[in-house]
Amino acid sequence: MEKRNIEYIKKQTVVVDSFDTVDMQEIKVPVIAVFESPVDYPEKCVARLFDGANATNIVLLRETVEELRLDIHCNFPGMIPFGRGAEDVVSLVECWI
Repeated sequence: MEKRNIEYIKKQTVVVDSFDTVDMQEIKVPVIAVFESPVDYPEKCVARLFDGANATNIVLLRETVEELRLDIHCNFPGMIPFGRGAEDVVSLVECWI
């Protein structure tokens, strides 16, 4: 991904302190994708909120995947993590559905 595209994406991104601060009323099918060192945040672990297959602009940043898992589990106790598939980007760790 080009650097200018990455910068544009980061400008559109809303970084939250926890998923408990997110208004989920408009999200029909919440999915949270967990990434380790993605291209837009190479020094972080990122949990990005999706509505089904559509990415939202909401992300949670942490130092470790375990910290992301803790926030996700506390705020969405019914979600279950699924590992990445062979066709997914290498930085994807899992998706919580």
